[in-house]
Amino acid sequence: MKSVLNFFSYLIIILPISIVTGPFLSDLIVSTSAIFFLIYSIKNKNYIYFNTIFFKLFFLFWVFIIISASFADEIFISLKSAIPYIRFALFVIFVLFLVNETKDFLRKFTISFLIFYCVVLFDSYFQFIFGFNILGFESPVENRLSSFFGDEMVVGSFLSRLFPLALFSILYLSKKYLQNIKYLSPILLILVDVIIFLSGERTSFGILLIINFGFIILISQMKYIRIVTFIISIILIGLISISNNKVKDRMIDQTINDIGLKKDQTYLFSKIHQDHYETAYKIFKDNILVGAGPKMFRYECSKKEFQSGKYSCTTHPHHLHLQILSETGIVGYLFILVALLWIIKIFISTIYLNYFKQKFIQNADLQNCILIGAFVNLFPFLPSGNFFNNWLSIIYFLPLGFYIFKKI
Repeated sequence: MKSVLNFFSYLIIILPISIVTGPFLSDLIVSTSAIFFLIYSIKNKNYIYFNTIFFKLFFLFWVFIIISASFADEIFISLKSAIPYIRFALFVIFVLFLVNETKDFLRKFTISFLIFYCVVLFDSYFQFIFGFNILGFESPVENRLSSFFGDEMVVGSFLSRLFPLALFSILYLSKKYLQNIKYLSPILLILVDVIIFLSGERTSFGILLIINFGFIILISQMKYIRIVTFIISIILIGLISISNNKVKDRMIDQTINDIGLKKDQTYLFSKIHQDHYETAYKIFKDNILVGAGPKMFRYECSKKEFQSGKYSCTTHPHHLHLQILSETGIVGYLFILVALLWIIKIFISTIYLNYFKQKFIQNADLQNCILIGAFVNLFPFLPSGNFFNNWLSIIYFLPLGFYIFKKI
């Protein structure tokens, strides 16, 4: 069993690489790892990680979304999404187990993750400069970047949503093994800031701004390095916007036009987004308690009574909170709200201890890096992807496994 455990630990280490290949391989790793850990825990009668608050709340949420799916119009499609969703909770506690119980896993993961993160970063710059990446992939959209993701415009999402995990890795390695990495990190921070702007993904850039603000406020280590590098990044982004019309058109001009700041009517992000949001709200009002069921927005939005404009219907409403409300109702939304409020409570506590008591808790910086990532994923004032999408869920849940509750 130990050799099998080592095998799965290496699968987790290469998981970030598999994410680039698409949802199949990465979801296969998550699913098989979850099943293995369940069997491993039962065989060894070790249920300590199942007794965490995270798993208990997630289990309740899972039971509820199955109930919600049972009332859906397309019951089998909804249940197909809801029933396997428990794998993400099992996956998170498996990573927690590896972090706390397996020698050298955290060191190996953080090193390999940082290396691959930098490879994606380099490849993105390569594509921006030459028009194709190191594998010869061209971006299908002229003013966007795709890197290794081919036709999917998600490299900015990958880099921004996993940026807190990269910061976690830098802090951990600088503390335990590679102190000199701090001297290289300023360059990395600037490069990440600029390339996410150049990627053309406006939501990803918004996520980046929140992460940087959270890092400066909440993380005691490298605070001043981050302030200086972020100022440099903003200057570089400003210069690029002035000199490159394509980047400026996508990130600034199109944003102004989409919001309608130069028109008589303004929108939430764009007319397309606003139609989605109004439709989601109508679906929610018709299914207040338990929602329409996971992944049911795509079916409900086509109903005449829910349509709110030309762009009413799509696969999901592009807003996490409205998706949860419309598909799981008030009851399902309470789980998301509790998680968000708990994170905010931890942030307030950190600010109070750091700034008013001058008291720094061991590993608080590492834990807050992970919580910053969780916070931006739940942030209610930005568009988002499909909450029940396998690929995005892996990016959401992977960092949570490193919320360490043992001293390292």
